[in-house]
Amino acid sequence: MIGDETPPGRLERLMLRVPEGSVLRLVFSALVAVSIAIVVVDYQNLSERAAEQERTSRTEPMPLRRPQPGDQIRPYLPKTIPVGPDRGEPELPGYDGPVEGEALAEPMRFFVGKKGEATAIGRIEVGTAKALQAFLDKPESAGVQTLVLHSPGGSVADAIAMARDIRARKVSTRVPADGYCASACPLVLAGGLTRRAGDGAWVGVHQVYAVSGDEPGLPSDVDRSIADIQQTSAECQNLLAEMGIDPALWIKAMQTPAASLYVLRPEELVRYRLVRPIPDAPALIGPPAPHYPDFPPGESAADPAAKTAGDLEHTSSL
Repeated sequence: MIGDETPPGRLERLMLRVPEGSVLRLVFSALVAVSIAIVVVDYQNLSERAAEQERTSRTEPMPLRRPQPGDQIRPYLPKTIPVGPDRGEPELPGYDGPVEGEALAEPMRFFVGKKGEATAIGRIEVGTAKALQAFLDKPESAGVQTLVLHSPGGSVADAIAMARDIRARKVSTRVPADGYCASACPLVLAGGLTRRAGDGAWVGVHQVYAVSGDEPGLPSDVDRSIADIQQTSAECQNLLAEMGIDPALWIKAMQTPAASLYVLRPEELVRYRLVRPIPDAPALIGPPAPHYPDFPPGESAADPAAKTAGDLEHTSSL
């Protein structure tokens, strides 16, 4: 019945007072605001990706001021070198080509020079360790006593293998005056029986980062697991200890983002023993890393059924 209709509630009366079309205009305005926000975020992401692509693909040298104490962080350019008005051109024994640009973007090449020196120039790629081994095995390389480095770094695993090969052959390492040795390159430098760095040489470290499978040496969009990163960092520190380098050097690396570079001052190179004019005594060489057993699923060292120490040792040697 008409007289029994329920009067409108407070919310309904409030909605009836809203002018017709206002709700639609409000919804439309909200959609426009959200769309603008999405466009702004997308633009920022595109700008960041473009900047990162420019940094990682740049082969033209970048003018940068010389690092000073307390001002040692510089951009890391994986395919080129920093230059400045007071920076000269490094002399590389046996090599007379360009020392920047595409020369550093290419996979590392080796050249025999005079007076028992050889040059290694370019990126450390997957397979560079085997290339160095083959180079040093050549008859014309028999007299090489010092390897001169000019490299923006690259593959950590290959750099570690190169360092151990260099030390086993009792070859020294050197970064020439105004030379560049960054990222994984200092690990190779650490392998030298003696180690030197000339005036104006840039020797820099930073964090380990993942690499892209389709373009080795560039940061990957897929993050490696924390365990993998920790394992790689531990291998780097273990190498430094083996080579007589102060592992505290790696603290500087872990504190520096992958897109940046911590350039070591000459006094730091000496303090961390990365520069060492005389061979290290055997007592200064750190112990090798232990070999850890792989336990089958459900088995642990605390399990009464776990293998004996002798069995574990046998397993780790396989």
